[in-house]
Amino acid sequence: MPFFRRFYRHFLKFLLFPLFLSLLIYLFTKSSIAAGFALGTIASIFLLWNWYYNLERAYGSEGKIRTGTVARLLIVIVTCLFWVRFPGVFSIFGIAGGLLLSYIMIIFRAIKELTK
Repeated sequence: MPFFRRFYRHFLKFLLFPLFLSLLIYLFTKSSIAAGFALGTIASIFLLWNWYYNLERAYGSEGKIRTGTVARLLIVIVTCLFWVRFPGVFSIFGIAGGLLLSYIMIIFRAIKELTK
């Protein structure tokens, strides 16, 4: 099965609903929390993609295992820079909530794997 299809099956389908919902709320209310949540969810998708890509590579690797920590850190920094540049549009609380989605999903994935 191709990488993107596996990634969609595990994570992306669960993140698309809150993304579209927060974008819809932002379109009708211009809420900075909804805009921040949408931005955080988009960053969360990139975080999960990075994590899942490195996890897939680690399964087939016998040598050095990379976790992608620097790339994930850069994604979070760039997302927070959007808040610094546009504080009236994006709420830091919404961004933090959207970014937490990826870590919650990683924890659920780990629990699911441990209970098999």
